[in-house]
Amino acid sequence: MKKISIGFNNLVNPEWTAGGNYLKNLFIALRSLPDSEQPEIVLLNQKSSKSYDMLAPYVDRVLDPKLVRAAGFLHKKFDLIRKSLGVQKKAEHPYSLFLRQNRVDCLFLKGIIGPGFNVPVISWIADFQCLHLPEMFSPDEIKQRCSIYSRVTDYADSVVLSSKSAWQDLERFDPTSMEKARILSFVAHVPKDTYDSDPAWVCEHYHLPRHFFYLPNQFFKHKNHLAVLEALTLIKAQYPQITVVCTGLTADFRNPLFFEKFQEMVAERGLTNQFIHLGVVPQEHVYQLMRQAQAVLQPSLFEGWSTSIEEAKSLGKGMIVSNLPVHCEQNPPGSIFFNPNKPEELAACLVKFFQEKAPGPDYELEAQAQKELLPRTQKFGQIFMDIVKSAHSNGSQRGLFRRLY
Repeated sequence: MKKISIGFNNLVNPEWTAGGNYLKNLFIALRSLPDSEQPEIVLLNQKSSKSYDMLAPYVDRVLDPKLVRAAGFLHKKFDLIRKSLGVQKKAEHPYSLFLRQNRVDCLFLKGIIGPGFNVPVISWIADFQCLHLPEMFSPDEIKQRCSIYSRVTDYADSVVLSSKSAWQDLERFDPTSMEKARILSFVAHVPKDTYDSDPAWVCEHYHLPRHFFYLPNQFFKHKNHLAVLEALTLIKAQYPQITVVCTGLTADFRNPLFFEKFQEMVAERGLTNQFIHLGVVPQEHVYQLMRQAQAVLQPSLFEGWSTSIEEAKSLGKGMIVSNLPVHCEQNPPGSIFFNPNKPEELAACLVKFFQEKAPGPDYELEAQAQKELLPRTQKFGQIFMDIVKSAHSNGSQRGLFRRLY
């Protein structure tokens, strides 16, 4: 029996690590299914791309659509000629033709797709952040993002959302599109050998104190590093030994000077030894930093579905988490919540964990996480395959391209 072939646009982006991690976790989930239920995974990017390496172990085929991207310009020109001549028939999008010629049965991507597709399309909307935090976006970017949301809901056969919170956002944005909406909450994979060593080695490797809290967030302004800085300032006099270790990219395209100014604030407050930024570290080190920490922090002001929470859940690590609805939905075991707009609440949480939790692994949480990981991962893969079937059904109902003739 022929496996269904699903084409995936490559989401690996050096400026947004979550995209690549999302795709890798999805591929692992699909590979966890029984062989008869697994699709053929087709990656739509050049095989020479550096971004291919992290996905390569799970990919069956790689296609290079660079010629089709160029043909997209001709497609637009053809549409203009068609309209000027009064021709009513609609042309098939060249990317759709390319996929069909290469035996791709379904397309998964994040973002825009247009009309004229003869291949079922699943489009992922990661979040609606610009509607919740408009002050962090320019008017032009808000307009652009809303335009993308509209095109997705107009032309995709299924719209994937990561949470019930995002579902509710879509319902407010475009209630007419809800029949296409599907919730797919991703699960973070943790390799079994993660537990093979005592994670205390990361302290010597990175010259860290044995006791620390870990914040694995890129320096986007909405990630709320400022609340952590304020909390450390509040408890500095009484608890100078409380330390936060941070990893992640420092670039924020919306606030290019944010990290530089943040580091100045750290120095001005005399917190250089209490807020330590390691930069980008290997993923296997991320897991060990989580295991060694007294708790993992997630103070964000907004998330679609937090990767760091999912990693801590899959790993078995307690967290200190901002009380966003989506974070409450994720509900990481062994964790406590705080108001992200009240640094004094975060300060109290840091003190509580510092007094009550020893550094190093929580073996009870780890054992439970290991037991639950495979069933959670398989459910993730099964829900995705159900969405693929739904996209085919939606495509059949609207006739796809072939019924335009």
